[in-house]
Amino acid sequence: MYLKMKNGDLIVIPTDTVYGLAAKLHDLEALDKIYEIKGRDFSKQIPILISDRASLSDMVKMTPLALELTRNLWPGPLTIVFETKPQFFKLTGEKTVAIRLPNHPIACEIIDEFGPLRVTSVNKSGQPPLTHIDDIKREFGPYLSKIYEQDREPSNLSSTVIDITGSEIKILRRGIVTEEDIEDALIQYRRSYKQE
Repeated sequence: MYLKMKNGDLIVIPTDTVYGLAAKLHDLEALDKIYEIKGRDFSKQIPILISDRASLSDMVKMTPLALELTRNLWPGPLTIVFETKPQFFKLTGEKTVAIRLPNHPIACEIIDEFGPLRVTSVNKSGQPPLTHIDDIKREFGPYLSKIYEQDREPSNLSSTVIDITGSEIKILRRGIVTEEDIEDALIQYRRSYKQE
């Protein structure tokens, strides 16, 4: 079903939020291409999408808070900024990294096939995400190796982004997951912490 991804290849995948422009995790050629065609600031990281929680063990430091949040709010439209492990930092130079586990079967199948992917919305930087395949083909078609379509229209809403690397959770971008959802997960975390 899925074509092989060569170095430099970019694909578009459906997710539980908007369509994503995706490259293999450590494919620097493809990542440079994403920054170029989007006009994206190189200081802005490209988040990682995974298909299971086990993938986190190679990349980030898992605190009790991280375990509770991922247990209660994943899979779903929540991107979490974690502190990276030393071995991941050596590979990428990133002290922190944004990761999400999407609640979408096609996205997860593709990630199972190719491994964790760097994924960003399909749009020029500063513009709204493109949600129609015809628009994506017109704007980015020449740069893409494959577009994986879905039957239903994607959401117009982006994922919520939170940073858990400090002493307090910071909401970096509001999205589908609400502050109330996050607070409910924190209540579970505090209850679990008290019981230990």
